[in-house]
Amino acid sequence: MSSKRKFRLGGSYVTMIISISLVLLVLGLTALLLLHSEKLSNYIKENIELTVMFKEDAPQAEMLALQKKLEMNEYVKGTYLVSPDEAADRLLEDTGEDFSFLGFNPLPYSLDVYVKGEYATEETLEELKTLIEKEPLVKDAHYDKMLVQEINVNAGRISLFLLGFALLVFIISFGLISNTIRLAIYSKRFLIRSMVLVGATRAFIRRPYLWQAVWMGAVASLFAIVLLEGLMIVIYRQLPDLEVIQSDLHVALVFAGLLLSGIFISWVSSFSALNRYIRMKTDYLYA
Repeated sequence: MSSKRKFRLGGSYVTMIISISLVLLVLGLTALLLLHSEKLSNYIKENIELTVMFKEDAPQAEMLALQKKLEMNEYVKGTYLVSPDEAADRLLEDTGEDFSFLGFNPLPYSLDVYVKGEYATEETLEELKTLIEKEPLVKDAHYDKMLVQEINVNAGRISLFLLGFALLVFIISFGLISNTIRLAIYSKRFLIRSMVLVGATRAFIRRPYLWQAVWMGAVASLFAIVLLEGLMIVIYRQLPDLEVIQSDLHVALVFAGLLLSGIFISWVSSFSALNRYIRMKTDYLYA
């Protein structure tokens, strides 16, 4: 094979790998967006406060005991005991009201309870609220019901939309990669037909092309993973808050999914295109 032909062939492979990588990059970004939306939804849900107001004469030791008891509840992610002074500071910050002119702080101790994301529903919060209000040292407990309803409804809609969008991107990615590989095999249709005419078996004809599809898919996937990692670093530098909700497990799953998707789509596309040209009559090769 001449050096010019080798250069042309190598350039063709590089072009295909880059094309497949860019498509996989879009697919990976969509998958990360879907997973980050779920983590962001849980992050927001886990910041919903169920506020427990204690009676003024409640002993602090019993408050701490109740706090420990609630932290052992399967629904609860964490708690925070708020002192009267801290409650006054919060009220001053939120509403501008100041109790300094009274000469004393009328606010009692309170406890902020945060539930796990998967349990942040109105039913679970009502159950937990009822359980807490049965405690003798508790004056009352409350949370923002409208906020909980809005978060759950909107989170469901967004997740459904992103899931549909991710499926659409996967279908488009499959089509684009498939067309790229079909065009590459189309240029070798005469060679494939010649092998059929001299009696080569289908498995023998397919084998080198399928192996080629596997390594091309793997290389393109690895290139897409490197690009995606670089893009994530840039995004996290610009939006550091996003790194808080990042899950290393989810990122690893996306990377593994890209690698498998690149190999799978390339293999399936090559197999389908090869079967077409293996079965095609000679007259149709010129179409």
